[in-house]
Amino acid sequence: MTASPSSHSRRRDMLLLGLIALLAYLPGLASLPPIDRDEARYTQATVQMVETGDLIDIRFQEDARHKKPAGAYWAQLASLTLTGQIDDVQRGERAIWAHRLPSVLGALIAVWATYLGGLALFGRREALWGAGLLALSVSLVFEAHIAKTDAMLAGACAVVLYGLAARKAWPVWMGIAAGLLLKGPLILAIAALGLIGSALWDRSWDRVRATMKPMPIIVALLIALPWFVAIGIRTDGAFFAEALGRDFGGKIAGAQESHGGAPGYYLLTSLVMFWPGILAVPVAILFAWRNRTDRGVRLLLAWIIPMWIGLELVPTKLPHYTLPLYPALALLAGAGWVRLVDAGWLRLSGLVLMGVVGVLLAALVAATHWDSLSVTAVVLCAVILSALVMLSALWFARQDVWRGLIAGGLFLATGFGLVLANSPLLDLTPRLVAQIPAQSSVVSPDYREPSLVFLAGTQTRLTREARPGDTLILSSETTPPACAEPVVSVAGSHYAKGREVELLIHRTAACRQSDLDAWARSDA
Repeated sequence: MTASPSSHSRRRDMLLLGLIALLAYLPGLASLPPIDRDEARYTQATVQMVETGDLIDIRFQEDARHKKPAGAYWAQLASLTLTGQIDDVQRGERAIWAHRLPSVLGALIAVWATYLGGLALFGRREALWGAGLLALSVSLVFEAHIAKTDAMLAGACAVVLYGLAARKAWPVWMGIAAGLLLKGPLILAIAALGLIGSALWDRSWDRVRATMKPMPIIVALLIALPWFVAIGIRTDGAFFAEALGRDFGGKIAGAQESHGGAPGYYLLTSLVMFWPGILAVPVAILFAWRNRTDRGVRLLLAWIIPMWIGLELVPTKLPHYTLPLYPALALLAGAGWVRLVDAGWLRLSGLVLMGVVGVLLAALVAATHWDSLSVTAVVLCAVILSALVMLSALWFARQDVWRGLIAGGLFLATGFGLVLANSPLLDLTPRLVAQIPAQSSVVSPDYREPSLVFLAGTQTRLTREARPGDTLILSSETTPPACAEPVVSVAGSHYAKGREVELLIHRTAACRQSDLDAWARSDA
């Protein structure tokens, strides 16, 4: 390990890393509509916390959200409070960006903690490269743009990893406390595999003794346990039956919600999700092999390999499930790229891989406007994005980390903040809600997206139970009540189902309740 940099250098590095990360995270934060069904469920449940004042039992409309703990909802609630959005929420206004700020903060913490972990294990240059590659990884950038748990969990895991690397108990247990409140015991499994696996490999329990201190453990329990006790009492144990039995157990037993994949799924998806860090993966593998006797390298490998294998074997798969492992992978990538300057063919293969995947990403992002822009405009967009990819790869090849990161950050900022944020593939729900009369209750039995509930209001009903005066949203294939008055048609991409749909908005002011009840009972 090289000499530790001065505190001034550390602060400057962390400031610059934070600015580059924000370059990638902030564009599109307010303009991107809810782009994940779970995001809308999280944001709507937080809105209902504001409306009801209940901070313990999490609800999406009348349905219990007994899948994850309350940490992410509390973080969003704190963000709404600190940004002055509480009153707006109570008036029915929705500011998605305020819900997403905790994810941005979680991603920043992941970057900074990875940098500090790199300093503890290797040196300044390795730490910079590792943290920078993590900051721009597609997976972390994507999760920083959506209001869920995963960017915050990545931050918590990176803090734990830093604590293990530096042999400091407080970061380990504060990270575990946060992770428990965000996603339950997953963080315990990752930390235990990393700590015990490296201890067995080293045949030394020094790191275990350094981090198993009574006071940090007690404080972590005082932070995490009260909510678990409260929800257990409130639901008479139903939360644990659902979260551990049906949700977690269901993921292990079979592919939930059609999210399945064969072993090797994460190796393939990491080509995209860990971009641009994939440029250094080939040299990282060689670096890890050559330095397999190094205790720091062993810690990183113990953090990555057992959990990665477990995730590959579990039937339920989603690309972001490996994100908590990326801080360790990024540090190995950064150390390999800095130290193995003689591995010419591996470095070249990594650069080619980064370039090819980056250009494909540029083409895919530009193609989301295929039906809304001219072919010339789409091609021009793809060329500009590809140029930023190539510029980033060129500077990385020259070992210029800052310029490479800036070019990569501009690529991601343009892709998320300008291109995807205005893509017609993502805007169906906002366009639909824009056509709904103010102060009108919405009934939508055919378009049952959580984003509609979040944007149109908690009173939205995803059933056929309509009342006179409601706004009725129906598929063009559904026969409306004879008394309903058609208002407007909204067509667009139902990206969650991968098909085009046409939705018709009707007024029911002229309807009698008996007519609507008869329609609700019909098979139309």
